[in-house]
Amino acid sequence: MRTALRTLGLVLCLASCGGPSLDRVRNLDGPPVGRVVAFGDSLTEGTGVGDGEAWPALLEQSIGLPVENLGRAGDTTATGLARLDAVLDSEARLVIVGLGGNDFLRKVSKAETEANLRRIVERLQEDGRVVVLLGMNLGLFTDEYSSLFRRVARATGAWLIPEVLDGVLDEAAHRQEDRIHPNAAGHRVMAERIAKGLKPLVERMGSSAPPPGR
Repeated sequence: MRTALRTLGLVLCLASCGGPSLDRVRNLDGPPVGRVVAFGDSLTEGTGVGDGEAWPALLEQSIGLPVENLGRAGDTTATGLARLDAVLDSEARLVIVGLGGNDFLRKVSKAETEANLRRIVERLQEDGRVVVLLGMNLGLFTDEYSSLFRRVARATGAWLIPEVLDGVLDEAAHRQEDRIHPNAAGHRVMAERIAKGLKPLVERMGSSAPPPGR
């Protein structure tokens, strides 16, 4: 019953509580997507799982576009903002931002987290990138952060994929023993959810994947 209710809630959220509509996503009109950057913390980097098992690698297989993994374990929204040049130096037109988990663990104020996320999104958009924001349900069973990610998405014109950790860290079969990192199965859940959330965006933008090996 709990799983069914959670799934229903996620479906409703995907339909109604995300960021702006496609027509309001900033920088959407322009060249098609050739490359994607996944920018985040250990959940993006793939701490504790093998090569090719983290969600960015799985997403690449799913969407047929190169996905560069710029996740770094330990990053907060503040340290992510400080190393944003790594993303700005890339050729990716589409950037997926997945930050906030370490802010939660380190008890960073929600106001500071929100301000940092907003600045990250805005700097990327100023450089012409389309930004996808991953909504992290950081409180697990009681998500205290969903409204924060919605506000940032709506204010900036970023595309929001909500609750990407739903059914991951709160399910023993999908997490590592430390309880804060997905295992390989958890990364598969995340990759499927992110691919589904990206589908309307990539369809609208079009894609121009470079030849293999480039």
